[in-house]
Amino acid sequence: MRKKIAYLISLLILFTSCNLKKEKIDFLNEEKLSSKTQAIISDIIEYGEITGPFVGELPTKPKQWDNFIELKKNATESELLALMEHPNPVVKCYTYDILVKQKNKNSFEILKNNLKDSTTVYTQYGCIGDETRVNDYLINSLFYKYSLRNDSLIKQKTELDSLIIFNENLTLNYKNELLEKIEPEKKFYTQLKRLALLGENSAVIALSKFKKKENLSLIIKLLNDKKTEIQTCGLKSVINHPDVVLFNEVRKIHQQELNKKTGFDYIIIRVLYETIVCFKNLESRKLLENSIMKTKDFQKDVHFENIWKALKNNPDKIYNGIIEKLNFSKYELYNLEYEWNQEQNWKKNTASNTVQN
Repeated sequence: MRKKIAYLISLLILFTSCNLKKEKIDFLNEEKLSSKTQAIISDIIEYGEITGPFVGELPTKPKQWDNFIELKKNATESELLALMEHPNPVVKCYTYDILVKQKNKNSFEILKNNLKDSTTVYTQYGCIGDETRVNDYLINSLFYKYSLRNDSLIKQKTELDSLIIFNENLTLNYKNELLEKIEPEKKFYTQLKRLALLGENSAVIALSKFKKKENLSLIIKLLNDKKTEIQTCGLKSVINHPDVVLFNEVRKIHQQELNKKTGFDYIIIRVLYETIVCFKNLESRKLLENSIMKTKDFQKDVHFENIWKALKNNPDKIYNGIIEKLNFSKYELYNLEYEWNQEQNWKKNTASNTVQN
């Protein structure tokens, strides 16, 4: 038995070392880097994530930020261009940040060449850790970190949107955002239907804006999925097309969330109540009243806050008296109003251009 375990361990070590060697072999441009730059890249890879200048609850400067600054100070333009072909996603993202900051003339072409790179990269800014895809990170770096500074970038963004939105071979959050915001123009319908049938959930959200009965089955499929992120896409579709046929599926998700006493999915709860109030009928009012009666403690706080926001965004006389039943204090209402106003301002400031062609 011991010999068998030792054999398996040796195989694991061999497999791991082969993989490490493979990563090194994959980067064919290493000879184009100075020894100094190679050392910096090794440190960046070893740290393994993207950070800002400070991380943690008691902000401290991470070693990775020093690595990034060293790369910015030492790497030449030719080295940076070579590094954009590096297999490590952290190296690629940091390198692109530098090229964009330096206003490199090739930045947009480099982005287009990397649109298929959906490799996941971990980021840590302050107390907030998250995962993103490389292609999403690069888009954010070029168009949002430093804002749309000139007409050239605005034209590039329009071109980028056209390249991405109906491309079935690309996987990135930015594409989902474009699909969700697209206007329901007849010229888009066939392409959106094709994507929806291929399993693009955001395309179903876009299709729902056309309010066609033929697409209700696609929405129901999303609502009945076991994954809450897919159910959320279904709920967003219902907001666009609140057909009574869909109400029972929404009711099921409402009961699903009421049954959770911990481990709340804040996104689906927010979208759930936005969906419920779109029906503007007695049945939807009963769901809100059910939430008020059956939630307790922190669960109650989460549900009540999102009921209030949903009614603030979409008021109707059918829901008269519901806000009063939430029994918020003046101080709590002040905070909710403040948060709501902040959200409205954020939405205005981050609204991207809709596709026009």
